[in-house]
Amino acid sequence: MKVKEMVDLTNDIVQRYYKNDIQPFLDHVDERVLWYGPAIGQFLSGRKNVMDAWSAEKHSLTFTLGNVRLDHISSHSSYCEVMMSFPVTTHYPDGDHVTMDQIIHITWCERKIDGEKVPRMLVVHISDLYHKHKDDNIYPVHFNEVYKGYVPITRAANNRRVYFHGTDAADLYLIPDTIIYAESIDYGRHSMLYTTEGAFRTSLSTTALENEHPDFLIRCHKCHLVNPVHIISISRFKVTLSNGKELAIPEKKYTAFRKEIHKKWANTGKSD
Repeated sequence: MKVKEMVDLTNDIVQRYYKNDIQPFLDHVDERVLWYGPAIGQFLSGRKNVMDAWSAEKHSLTFTLGNVRLDHISSHSSYCEVMMSFPVTTHYPDGDHVTMDQIIHITWCERKIDGEKVPRMLVVHISDLYHKHKDDNIYPVHFNEVYKGYVPITRAANNRRVYFHGTDAADLYLIPDTIIYAESIDYGRHSMLYTTEGAFRTSLSTTALENEHPDFLIRCHKCHLVNPVHIISISRFKVTLSNGKELAIPEKKYTAFRKEIHKKWANTGKSD
């Protein structure tokens, strides 16, 4: 099976699934599918049981996905395993919400149907992860403290995403407004993207990022690009970002950088 095609298909099906468009998912369920999780006792075996379960499902929930990472674990001519991880917020009709980090592990197999080879989902395993408190070792003693005030993902997150290739062969689909800044790593060959949902290593240099995404990544230093929406302030030779990070601005570049940021801000109504 072609890995990139299966990664893209997984991404498309899951994204549509969380927009309550479940038909593409159902169309790709294998006759012998095994479904696990995410809750205790959620186990379904066989396409008929999956179809029966979904035909009986009625709800008024909506969902918002954050930044998405996809990894292919193994592949063969007739099977492929893809793991997809992302934060997801469940929105309830009463206005309440719950945000969890989720991992979906799908084992794809190839079936011959009407003389054609088609991909089918043989195993679907969904896990909800919880964040570990710094004082916890094995057991989540401080679970309530971790999730107190946990910020939901904005509903706008379901819109535009930008593709990046990870240095570890991961496929990244990131929401531009979540990217705070980029840092040059590996002697300038690659970049680290720091976002509101964690850091992601990409195979692109900061120069390539600057050229490909000038709408939301502006250079403030030879090692750093910043996203104007996350700039809190610009003072003499430094910029302060929404995560508290302060980055240096070379004296020779300061005036030009400040002018460029103000031009970006003018389009959004923001000012310092």
